[in-house]
Amino acid sequence: MNEKLSRKTFLKASAIGTIGVATMGLAACASSDAAETSTSETDILQLQDRLWVLEAKEEIRYKLCLYCRGDDRQDAEEGKKMFAEDSYVDFGTNPDTGPVFKGTGWDWVDKCVNVTDKGITAAGGFYAHFMGNIAITVNGKKAGSETYVTAPVMFPNGDGTYTLIQGVARYCDKWEYRNGEWLVIERHVTNDYGYYLQSSALLKPYDGSFDKNDPSYAALAYGK
Repeated sequence: MNEKLSRKTFLKASAIGTIGVATMGLAACASSDAAETSTSETDILQLQDRLWVLEAKEEIRYKLCLYCRGDDRQDAEEGKKMFAEDSYVDFGTNPDTGPVFKGTGWDWVDKCVNVTDKGITAAGGFYAHFMGNIAITVNGKKAGSETYVTAPVMFPNGDGTYTLIQGVARYCDKWEYRNGEWLVIERHVTNDYGYYLQSSALLKPYDGSFDKNDPSYAALAYGK
């Protein structure tokens, strides 16, 4: 009897121990699953942050392109898409001629397109904007960018020769995410250097135009 009782006690204790081990195992698995879930949620949040930054940088680059397109196609509406209506633009002060421009981004685009750019082409000249290195930092719903830019202008001299005015500058922009899009709220422009060259001949441009007849409009609208 004592042997049977001892055996039953042993089996019962073994069963309780097995259940305890199993319970501990389940608890460990649950803890592991929770850790994995926590890690996954962290990964998702980090991925969302990275996607936000990548999308912001891509839109900012595109808006910079729209600004150049607006100038080169003499399309003020296109050029203004980069600037907030209450933006501020400072093109610095020329040591020889004084302040270049200080005002809103929209006013600057209107001045470029309707006065400067149209004046160049009306006189038989040509021009274009080129962007080079673009550095962008994104901090939540605010961002900053530095863009190297050059804008060569060819002016006719009236005797068959041309003067090339070549400026090299940088756009230092502050951006904010407003109403679902990135907009420049402040731009400071540096004039790093520039030069003049005389040319006896000009490679005549062709197949493009300084307006909405330019083939780029059809290309960018393809598939709409």
